[in-house]
Amino acid sequence: MKKTDILQFVKFAVVGASNTVVDFLVFQLLNLTLGWSYLAQVIGYSAGILNSYCWNSRWTFKQEHDSSVREMTAFLIVNLASLGVSLGVLWLCKNPLGITDAWVSSRLPEVLSGFVKGDTVCKLIATPCAIVVNFIGNKLFVFQKKQ
Repeated sequence: MKKTDILQFVKFAVVGASNTVVDFLVFQLLNLTLGWSYLAQVIGYSAGILNSYCWNSRWTFKQEHDSSVREMTAFLIVNLASLGVSLGVLWLCKNPLGITDAWVSSRLPEVLSGFVKGDTVCKLIATPCAIVVNFIGNKLFVFQKKQ
């Protein structure tokens, strides 16, 4: 791996951290106030996608960025695939693995169990899976080096 690729991944990780904060804040707001789970994931993830495109196209992949319809379409497809992965992992955690509010409250101190729900733990597991899919997709398909 070249030094420029490592720097690019670090930038991607910084942007990803900000995406995750945006995503988690929106998710938690909708999940804790309205009780939404999957819809909160879609809306939160979408907010993170907007943040991601703005920062990655102008900072992380600026040499490869061309603002074309192809680039925007590929970005949308990669992010839909990443969202699919996150929803799939969220479902796996909630259903076959049984990570619920009761599961969480039995494993956390009482002071935390009121704030940390089963959906939050599921999301903490789903997010890294989606990040890997997202980086690989952006690197290989969206922000390709200009010829």
